[in-house]
Amino acid sequence: MEKQTFMVVEATPNPENMEDLKTYGSQSYAILEKHGGVRVANYNVESVLGSGLDSGEKPALIGVFSFPSPEAIQNLLFNDPDYQKLVPFRDKGFKSIRFFVCSE
Repeated sequence: MEKQTFMVVEATPNPENMEDLKTYGSQSYAILEKHGGVRVANYNVESVLGSGLDSGEKPALIGVFSFPSPEAIQNLLFNDPDYQKLVPFRDKGFKSIRFFVCSE
């Protein structure tokens, strides 16, 4: 039995580029689903606990997505030509964004 694989996204939108964020958001979920991705949950981050992090480093959002394999996430983020067209919108629409691949 394969381990369930998750992509956790930590992001902070860029309020100066909301149009780019809307473009990215309106198209990225269909591409994610094409690779077997399913949205599990989205959360607004209220606070960060732990040493070494100050409030300036707090992401605004956390998204959790289930995928059939780590390779599906890699294919989405690095090999899909439709997603690659969205990368400039993603990079302008977010002040910061990080992707984590996790398994059970």
